[in-house]
Amino acid sequence: MSGEKILVADDRRENLLFLANSVLRPEGYEVLTAVDGKQALDKALAEKPDLIITDLKMPRMSGLEMMSALRKAGADVPVILTTFYGSEQAAIQAFRLGARDYIIKPYEVKEMLESVERALMERRLRRETMNLAEGVEVSRHLEERVRQLHSMCGIGQALYGLHEPEEVMRVAVEAAIYLLGAEAGQLFLLNGNTQQLEVRALRGPSEGRARSVQQAGADRITVQVAQSGRALMGERGGAGQDKVPRLAVPLRIGEKVVGVLAIDGKPAHTFDDNDRYQLGILGNFVAASLSTALQIEQLKGQVAILSQQVSMQTADGAEGVPAAALVDSVAEAERLSAELRNLAAAAQVLAARLQVKGGVQQIVSQ
Repeated sequence: MSGEKILVADDRRENLLFLANSVLRPEGYEVLTAVDGKQALDKALAEKPDLIITDLKMPRMSGLEMMSALRKAGADVPVILTTFYGSEQAAIQAFRLGARDYIIKPYEVKEMLESVERALMERRLRRETMNLAEGVEVSRHLEERVRQLHSMCGIGQALYGLHEPEEVMRVAVEAAIYLLGAEAGQLFLLNGNTQQLEVRALRGPSEGRARSVQQAGADRITVQVAQSGRALMGERGGAGQDKVPRLAVPLRIGEKVVGVLAIDGKPAHTFDDNDRYQLGILGNFVAASLSTALQIEQLKGQVAILSQQVSMQTADGAEGVPAAALVDSVAEAERLSAELRNLAAAAQVLAARLQVKGGVQQIVSQ
């Protein structure tokens, strides 16, 4: 296999040039050279070659001393040691330091190339094993993301089927805790009159399900999210209290932040960017569902008022209130409902494209 980088260290120029130009480069290897052990050590640490071929006896630092220094530096590079003078003791020490081979000069070209190939083959196999392990981890992570997307699709479908704002908020908290394995969660809305955050749905660590509430107050992280309009990860808890991992995302209707969806993790847990991404998508579903539910609630109120006014019409032909505003509200509710359905459908398509079928999935650039 050509293209691999080999560092050759030898204080005799003729040996160095022969090995570099007549043996290794014709086989397609990239060759670096050093004329003493110290130079070889510096180049090995800087260039990170795939293999080192070094003479035993060199000025400034011997081959064994160079190998020992590499080992202390944590550099895992295979080494072939060469020498004109065979020594059993030197060979034993070389192998103890991790040498892959010990070759007595003069050597046959075939002998050196076979030794090089053996040393590099071991390194290739180790690299392929690491790549395989990384591939398995990537596949596991991808399967987890597919599962998360399918869960998100189901949650989106459930949310846009709800028409009561209180129910949307309660289900949103339940969904956030389920999706991210959180310990507790809360949904805050801005009070239209006071412009202060209020808890509207929550589930504590010891509670079996989320409940609807209406109470003023919010922690520092939640306030920052509402003010900045950006998701935030951190910790909450006062002096003398255990620090609780916190993740919060804004809820937007149009361009306006109207609330915050927040979750708390277990004390030893740390939220990551994938958690923030998931909660952000859920926040989009929740905001669209909540907007539709609020529109429907407003429509119900307008219908009730209109019905009352119609029933109070006098016999002298007094006209009822024009229903143009009601028609506009109906159209807006339908638009928001369609937008939410599109979000859920897009997530469903993405999940389907990533679906694992019959083994490890492969992602192909589109």
